[in-house]
Amino acid sequence: MELYEVMKEYVRSQGVAPAHELPTPELGKSLALFHSCLMESGLEYVEFPDGRKLISSPMEINLSHLSRFVVGFLPFNSISTKTETNEVLFDLYSFFRWMDKRDLNHGLQGIQLDAVILKLTESQDRCLKLSHHLDEATGDTLKEITHIVETINDIFCVTKIDHDFIHLQGQNHDDPIRVRLPLDIVGLIHLKDSLDLVVGDTSDRWVILEAGQVYPELGQGEGSAPSAPAG
Repeated sequence: MELYEVMKEYVRSQGVAPAHELPTPELGKSLALFHSCLMESGLEYVEFPDGRKLISSPMEINLSHLSRFVVGFLPFNSISTKTETNEVLFDLYSFFRWMDKRDLNHGLQGIQLDAVILKLTESQDRCLKLSHHLDEATGDTLKEITHIVETINDIFCVTKIDHDFIHLQGQNHDDPIRVRLPLDIVGLIHLKDSLDLVVGDTSDRWVILEAGQVYPELGQGEGSAPSAPAG
């Protein structure tokens, strides 16, 4: 079953109220936000007369999508209070548990979602602070540079931190890049962080022109349910 249809069935079964201010109001606030985040993350969707709808399988959801939603997406989409965040995350947790009870396969099976979500919420403050500092630093950069040869808009993974340089690998670009940043900003960055950036090549160095969402990367083994002890 396609992901949008699974979400719609869940909402119908739970009597969730529509969220008229969101692109897919029929999914309710929490799942409509998750639906939008998954489309941003690259899951396949189709444009219908009444809006875009995911046609990917629930099996395509992974930990990176969950991290992006909890840490990167929610703070940028008017979810600013702890109460609002907790309500959305509880709804999301309930959705995955509902799928488990109905034997609907999804990509986060075998994951201790409560533990993973708790770990991700602990990264929210750091990542939001980092995003703001990166965005503020672009103002100074734009004042300094006079010529840009090329720009790239991508999600970059931090592969190495070397004093005041960070090494980045884009999802959609083969060549890695290196960017110099103030040490107070570098101090907030962790290896494997994902950064939504627009970077520019000045011909002698790469610079950050625009910064958006920041979220940590989780290994596929993180949050796995413990194995049963051998008999």
